[in-house]
Amino acid sequence: MPENDNVLVGFGYKDDAGVYKINDDTCLIQTVDFFTPVVDDPYSFGQIAAANALSDVYAMGGRPLTALNIACFPINDVEKEVFNLILLGGLDKIKEAGAALLGGHSIDDKEIKYGLSVTGICGIDEIYSNQGAERGDVLYLAKSLGTGFVVSAICTDFLNENTLDEATQSMSKLNKYASELAVSLKAPNAITDVTGFGLIGHLSEMMIASGTCCEIYLQSLPVISGVSELIKKGINPAGTKRNRKYFTKYASVKDGLDENLLWIAFGAETSGGLIFSVPEDKTPETEKMFKIKGEPLYKIGRVLDKNVKDGIYISII
Repeated sequence: MPENDNVLVGFGYKDDAGVYKINDDTCLIQTVDFFTPVVDDPYSFGQIAAANALSDVYAMGGRPLTALNIACFPINDVEKEVFNLILLGGLDKIKEAGAALLGGHSIDDKEIKYGLSVTGICGIDEIYSNQGAERGDVLYLAKSLGTGFVVSAICTDFLNENTLDEATQSMSKLNKYASELAVSLKAPNAITDVTGFGLIGHLSEMMIASGTCCEIYLQSLPVISGVSELIKKGINPAGTKRNRKYFTKYASVKDGLDENLLWIAFGAETSGGLIFSVPEDKTPETEKMFKIKGEPLYKIGRVLDKNVKDGIYISII
């Protein structure tokens, strides 16, 4: 790619968003994301798509400033009220983020797609990325896993309402609160979020970018209720299968582990939670403040060292 001295974070390490220096104090964060509906309710879909796009700014430790709608709608085949509800769901999440909607672009398409282009801001010395994890850091996750399995099960007869509601609430929740709290504590060495490549995929990218490796405690992973039962009934998304096939080369798996949990660890997520890599001496305050604020925080592993062997970056134990 063409070099530019003002580009502080590009796509060299597959980071969550780009960061551009605009002066000696301030940087712009830019990202874009959109996808097809993951739930039947149009308003909830709009919320989820917006939360997912906004998440990349939060994963860089930044604050969203503005957003532009990206909308692909089959205008002659679906009631306009559906489109209105999708856009309203997105707008409500943009407002919750404290950002401004400036407009956007729409086209007539055969399949509904919606998302946002988001511009955020951060201080020059306050950039977080998926680089920077250090030996001894504790790895935390701020949302439960399993949304991909729930989305795949929506058209089946055995997805219960409680599981769907829990997944929908998780996907629509902004990562704003976890990000702002962690950044205010100056706790993390590195941050990323969990989306399409799943926990193992995005964590391997963090380890590769940081030149470190880590161990993950499989039994400690938070899982949306009912997801294991969906896997037992045969729900296994194509994206999750692709993730496991590809990212297995970066991971070693201890014998005898729960196969369902392994699938969840590789599972493709929609609008998943943030992963924080936090130095050991900052973990007591971090855990205390997250508990006080009522924000979930799950200890899932630890960064080991920089002695990566045989291309293995993650030990699943």
